[in-house]
Amino acid sequence: IKHFSGSTMAGPKQKPTSLSDLLSKGEGVLQRLREGGNAADRALTAARQHLPAELAGHVWAAAIDGEVLSLLCESSAWANRLRYATGGLAAAVAAELGVAVVKVVVKVRPRQR
Repeated sequence: IKHFSGSTMAGPKQKPTSLSDLLSKGEGVLQRLREGGNAADRALTAARQHLPAELAGHVWAAAIDGEVLSLLCESSAWANRLRYATGGLAAAVAAELGVAVVKVVVKVRPRQR
């Protein structure tokens, strides 16, 4: 009978590797995950810098996929206000990040708490 709650192999127990260690040293999928997270952070920072402060605080995530900058906000009311304020945002973010951005899409996604 095998017991899955404990090790059945003899020898010293190894301390589990922390997720932060895996991400910092990871290769392949983990490296792409880390790079994607960093790219999303840069996109969010750049977008917030080029939006009015009143609106920037309601954008909680951003990502660039191809030539499209997607912004996530908390409610449809803020999404509508953001849509009116995105004129010039694509060019500003593109210049700051050195990527091609030709379209901005605003989506409503309540934050998961």
